[in-house]
Amino acid sequence: MQTIKIIDPLKRCYILTAAILLLGFGAAIAIYLTAGESPADPFAEFENSKKYAYELERIGGKAAVAADCLNKWFVGLWQGETLAYTVAVITIIIAAGYYFVATSLAEEALSNNSESAPVHS
Repeated sequence: MQTIKIIDPLKRCYILTAAILLLGFGAAIAIYLTAGESPADPFAEFENSKKYAYELERIGGKAAVAADCLNKWFVGLWQGETLAYTVAVITIIIAAGYYFVATSLAEEALSNNSESAPVHS
């Protein structure tokens, strides 16, 4: 009969967290090394001009100018080398979230198992 080796839940959590970090950082490094120049935007000169900002504010108010600025920043996160940094940050967030949730669940399961264990006197 074959015996099945059960891995400790905390050890499994550490292994999976390390795997998430390795895969995410590996992808970020690959993106960083292969990232090329962003394609030229034909409207970039106009969108960065004072006339554009004035017209945008006149039509939509200060909120439209702020939304346009936020939109340009957000779009910039998903291009070129900046995408590599974005993937690295998302990897850290996912790994940390998984680690904290999994360790708390593993510790809770271990404490429940120790409470339900029969006491021999």
